[in-house]
Amino acid sequence: MELEIIKCIKNKKNYEITINYLEENSLEFYIDGKGGQLGDRGYIGEAKVLEVLPDKIIIDRELEVGKYLYSIDMKRREDIAVQHTAEHLFSGVATKYFGLHNVGFRMAEEVTTVDLDSDNISEETIKELEKKVNEVIKTGAKVIEKNVTIPEAKELPLRKPLSEKIKDGLVRIVEIENYDFCACAGFHLKNIQEARVLKILSHERIKGKYTRFYLLAGDRAIEDYNKKSEVIKELNHKFSCRNNEIIEMLEKYMAEHENLKRAYGLLNQKYSKNIFETLIKTPIIIKDKKIVIYEDEKDVINEVRKYFSDRDETFIGISDSAIMLSSNTLNCNEIIKKIIKKKNTLKGGGSQNQGNIKGTATKKEIIELLDNIL
Repeated sequence: MELEIIKCIKNKKNYEITINYLEENSLEFYIDGKGGQLGDRGYIGEAKVLEVLPDKIIIDRELEVGKYLYSIDMKRREDIAVQHTAEHLFSGVATKYFGLHNVGFRMAEEVTTVDLDSDNISEETIKELEKKVNEVIKTGAKVIEKNVTIPEAKELPLRKPLSEKIKDGLVRIVEIENYDFCACAGFHLKNIQEARVLKILSHERIKGKYTRFYLLAGDRAIEDYNKKSEVIKELNHKFSCRNNEIIEMLEKYMAEHENLKRAYGLLNQKYSKNIFETLIKTPIIIKDKKIVIYEDEKDVINEVRKYFSDRDETFIGISDSAIMLSSNTLNCNEIIKKIIKKKNTLKGGGSQNQGNIKGTATKKEIIELLDNIL
């Protein structure tokens, strides 16, 4: 297949081209977003197609004006057809058997979302919906595409009313026999059986009145199943248990983890109190101000800092990624601003009595900075 590039210009990190197809009845790149679906990808010469817009194509490198062979990723098209047709069936079954209506649809590279017009769909209904969709896929149903006039389209039992934007020309209708009628562009299967399987990954309430479903179909659903199967095998190995024991073992592990966290917290409190009692014996005096500087892990510093909440010493804790201040005698926010001004690799802020600096410095550097700014 051949096309001609008539213009190529820089577009941020990539390039946008304007083209003409050279062959009669050329297979054209499908536009991103048309019919709510993903666009085509492929190659023009050596350039990779990144996005297809109505009047231009975005590619990953510069090409000279001229003629080029091009290819379209047909495997991607097949996958899009699976996801798109499965969404039609999901929406049709939701309406026909459960009285739920599609109010929003988005196909992305990883997952398809469908918004249904209720925020009170029970888990039992969701299971039944998924089960019914897969029963139809297993049995099969023809997918029929036809072009009709606007008056003819309005006479059909469309799942969604025809858009008022459509004023003339023919309307493309996609029918899944006995399950769905919809005006739609894009790629679709010949029989819904080709979708093989549909999986509801998850769902969530949105906008206070809808439920958003995250869907996979075909190879995407099977790949997701295989990945999760591998995760289960790994958990079996980690916990030395069977599939039906994983949740129990995980809950046991989490309970043990919480117990360890509490025990660590108590030890950290005792350790931090001992550190505090040692630190207050030897404060550094800078311009008549008592300063205590301590280097350790963040969680220890946070605990030690609590003991200085009602004392005269200014506490500065230094970890490997941050500096924490606490003081009743100095304005921490002002001190931080002055430190950052002197050492512009640091960032941070705070209040009168507390503050945090992102980045770190040595104890010696902090002493020198305080000596200059106090």
